[in-house]
Amino acid sequence: MSNTFILRTLANDAGTAMVSDHGAHLTLWKPASQSTPVVWQPKSIYLGEETAIRGGIPVIFPWFNGGYAHGEPTAKKPKHGFARVSAWTLDEDTLTDAHARYTLDSSTIAQELLDRFISGPDPHFYAELDIHAADTLGVTLRVENTGDTPIEYEAALHTYFQVSDVTRTRVAGLEHATYLDGTKPDFPVCQQGDDPVAFDGTVLDRIYYSEDELRIEDEALGRTIVVGKTGSPQTVVWNPGQEGGDRMADMRAGEWRDFVCVEAAANRDRPIVLAPGESHTIGQSVRVA
Repeated sequence: MSNTFILRTLANDAGTAMVSDHGAHLTLWKPASQSTPVVWQPKSIYLGEETAIRGGIPVIFPWFNGGYAHGEPTAKKPKHGFARVSAWTLDEDTLTDAHARYTLDSSTIAQELLDRFISGPDPHFYAELDIHAADTLGVTLRVENTGDTPIEYEAALHTYFQVSDVTRTRVAGLEHATYLDGTKPDFPVCQQGDDPVAFDGTVLDRIYYSEDELRIEDEALGRTIVVGKTGSPQTVVWNPGQEGGDRMADMRAGEWRDFVCVEAAANRDRPIVLAPGESHTIGQSVRVA
């Protein structure tokens, strides 16, 4: 990979975004109607060849966290897969002031990383990440199996949404949904109650079985962010809380209050399986109501 890191600005009358070629990582999005960004980035961004960018929308592929296979968690590295620390190729022909498309091909990935796919060694794939940024934001990850055998993978669009204070923020639309609690051993199955998801300062790491549209209700900013999903059987909701957030070397103390992650996901017992020639798209759409 080149030591040069390129950050590209998508700017139009309706909104502004910034995207890094490293990881095909959208780092910021702000519609023109808002004084505060909707997709959050920390005060400092650290760039490195094997370093994932904090904030924005990291592309999680082909495993989530340390991976999951045959009913058990695994310990694959890098965490959350290699896509977010890979050099994607920009499709220059489709680049506009509101759109960017990036591609990633298995032929550019080290064999030792490819061998860590859930489905076994020597997978072949072609991935496209499309970003449309104006008064609304659309991000899609399409993966095609270009080999002769099935492939199986996990994926997520790990979106950090900017809020005034996560402890005064609610995520509505997941009421009564079943979820796995990632803060407890063995990820026990739980159920959301009658109320929206709330953040009381403790670590919240949940995998909800839901495809529904969600609303991030920000009391202090007085705005609601509407998040739609496609091709995603799960929604991950995460904030590290004070103890976890203040330990993170790539964030300043207290920055954990400034975001909530709401992610279109397919992981653990809901991986994506593609026969040769098949493709699948996970998408996320964002607007301010």
